[in-house]
Amino acid sequence: MPVNNINADMQTAFVQPRESQNPLGPAGNNFQKILTNNMHLAPHAEKSTGQIIKLGVIDKNTPTISNLLHQNKRFKDETWNIIFSAANRGKHFRDIRAGSEVTLNLANNEISWQRPSRQPAIPASVWNNQKLTADGLVIVGKISHETPTVSNLLRRSKIYHDEAWNIILSSINSDKPFNTIRPGTMIAINPQTFELSFIHHPRQNAAANTISSAAEEHLSTAVNNFFTANKSISRKLVDKIRPYIGRPYSEIDCYGLVVRGLKGLGIKYSGNGGLRETLEKMALTQGKPLNSYQNGEGLIKAAGKITFARTFNHIRHPEKLAEQTFTGLEKSLRQGMILSFSTPSRGHTGVVARDNGEWSYLNSGLIDHQLDQSRAQTSRRVGEESLEKEIDNWFKLAKNNNEPLEINIGMLDKNKLNNFRSHHPEVTHRLF
Repeated sequence: MPVNNINADMQTAFVQPRESQNPLGPAGNNFQKILTNNMHLAPHAEKSTGQIIKLGVIDKNTPTISNLLHQNKRFKDETWNIIFSAANRGKHFRDIRAGSEVTLNLANNEISWQRPSRQPAIPASVWNNQKLTADGLVIVGKISHETPTVSNLLRRSKIYHDEAWNIILSSINSDKPFNTIRPGTMIAINPQTFELSFIHHPRQNAAANTISSAAEEHLSTAVNNFFTANKSISRKLVDKIRPYIGRPYSEIDCYGLVVRGLKGLGIKYSGNGGLRETLEKMALTQGKPLNSYQNGEGLIKAAGKITFARTFNHIRHPEKLAEQTFTGLEKSLRQGMILSFSTPSRGHTGVVARDNGEWSYLNSGLIDHQLDQSRAQTSRRVGEESLEKEIDNWFKLAKNNNEPLEINIGMLDKNKLNNFRSHHPEVTHRLF
């Protein structure tokens, strides 16, 4: 079940929290007393309504909740007491979108945020020198293996990445058939209305129908060869993760679980030349917060190869769509694949495994479809759930929130992993 945390065991863009696991602890109790005793406001005080105070807006200068709190003279010394308070447990801080307004409830330390308007906000000046179609539309790019969805195209662009979902979910685009776009389709946007257009090459349909069976067989062979070459390392990832089953979510979140598995394989994560450094450089290159790629999608891009990437918009029949998706995926699944779910408001990651002939999902979160009946009690922890039921959960969640669902699946690539091999003397085993 989807649950996200703001920190993933490894220190991402956040400062390491205090040792105490008590959400508030003694310092928190003192802080609460100060708040209720009319503490003096710092200069340029926050706007407030009763006990609700506006902390600020998530942007490139303050990309995280901890940044907002730490830069506030009134709350900076209690940043982590607030974030780890009981009222904020289970909140998906990692997925707060740029432009969101953040507030703090003084009564219980609860942090809330309001998603930005769905009307895109792109200055007219950025359209200068962009490639145009004959009709004056701005060309975004082409649907391909590397960018299989419109959201992929928009999010890879410096111009559109912050407004990708606002554009897709805007009223003028919300009913478009995003799920049926074929490779080779050109995507263009109207700079005045933000309407997206799908431009098909006149010979695209004919070409698609004349692909030879030999070419298809060649592609299938290449994929199978990749699976075979990386089968061993992927299975080892499953073996490194399973011993954590039962550990509490407060100790290991979903991203931290996968990272622990990679470290168990001898992968260097932290420090100079580590995997995290590569993920941060990927984010900096696109002008995003440092922790933007510290998720399943980022791990796949940096240390693996994408085998499935699709965005589902306008989900009306989640059960049917989940069943179709799982059935379509089943033949290409392999143990040790990293599977990432994301919507505009939250995200989750884990590892595909197999138990007693059933595909499973090793993850840390709200475990409510545990395969091992001796651990069947629902709780927030590391567990091994039914993969089919987890996929069904995410489609229902996206439908209930009226959000698109993006699913990314990838397999570890030992050639990429070689770039992050640990040379610490304690690592005595071979990576592969």
